Amino acid sequence: MIPKSSPTLLATLHCDCDAWIQSQQGLIANERDMQVMLAMHLIDSKHYDLVDTEYRVPLTELVARGVKPGSLSFPWENQLSVDIVVARQGQYAAIELKYATTIVDYEFVIFGERMRRKESQIIKNQAASNLTMYNYWKDVRRIETLSRVFEHVVGGLAIIITNNHTYWKSPRAESNYAAYSMHEGNTVGGGPMKWLSGVSPKILKSHPHFELSGLYTCNWHNTKIKVRATNGDHFKYCISTITNSKNQ
Repeated sequence: MIPKSSPTLLATLHCDCDAWIQSQQGLIANERDMQVMLAMHLIDSKHYDLVDTEYRVPLTELVARGVKPGSLSFPWENQLSVDIVVARQGQYAAIELKYATTIVDYEFVIFGERMRRKESQIIKNQAASNLTMYNYWKDVRRIETLSRVFEHVVGGLAIIITNNHTYWKSPRAESNYAAYSMHEGNTVGGGPMKWLSGVSPKILKSHPHFELSGLYTCNWHNTKIKVRATNGDHFKYCISTITNSKNQ
């Protein structure tokens, strides 16, 4: 068996995912399309013994392996459904995806015909970017947890593609999501992840505080997708690599 400390699988996976994103020039319709297209690319690469999507991990199994739902380190009491899981030579890695969009200037074609109603938006304006950032780091925590409790999981990748500059620009000083900010060069993690004051009780209940074991620096890269947002933003992407957290 390949030692768990080997970076080979994660390095290959990062390279393959980066290559797929860089190969995209046309508009991706939604997150599910992103998932399917990337999975097909990974299958076609023939670098893996297994590529699976919507990989189910029951909460009861996590609990049996020592995960404590409701704790600061893992406060979510639900099943895990990992977007993509790959395996090679007995090692496994997880991929979690986010596709956060704002409206684009683009004439869509359906069945070879241009849409007659411009208001029939396919790429929609996804509000609440602060919650998407929270959910991105939640994905990172889930991968940390999987790599800690399953012997053969070496880690994984969290990937976000967006045409909304809110994600890569620094937040305002009064922003309550500072701990979750993904602005360029920001380092996130290494302890508790908490909202600042001013967050509603409803948000706190559905998006509780949690911890990240690792430290992750946000580095944004340009894509080759030619379509711009209505506000002029190009699509950019960020990839976080999560390594085995058993000893963290």
